[in-house]
Amino acid sequence: MAEHTLLRLRPAPEWVTGPLWPSWSDEEFPGNEPPERLAGFGADPDPVAAVEAWDDEYQAVYLPDDPVSSEFPEGVHDPWAERGAELAARLAAPLGVPVELRAWERPPELFRA
Repeated sequence: MAEHTLLRLRPAPEWVTGPLWPSWSDEEFPGNEPPERLAGFGADPDPVAAVEAWDDEYQAVYLPDDPVSSEFPEGVHDPWAERGAELAARLAAPLGVPVELRAWERPPELFRA
């Protein structure tokens, strides 16, 4: 049996689910994970809390009765996406794997350890 090793992490928030999509050496299709799982990947508590707050901001704009209209107010999305990029960069080194940020309305960005 193959070793269960984290190969890559993709922060990609989606409505009503965890924002992290890890790729493992022994899984064909990654599933999503909540921010708390970062500690199990080797991250310190500070970035775990920061990712949780970042995802909370995303979840706060979700309108369950009208998902299509769910969006950040003008001027809020870009600073939120920048914080996501900073978090991805902070996570790459301690996790020792590439971290690919996928933030709404922004091209994917890859950060390496």
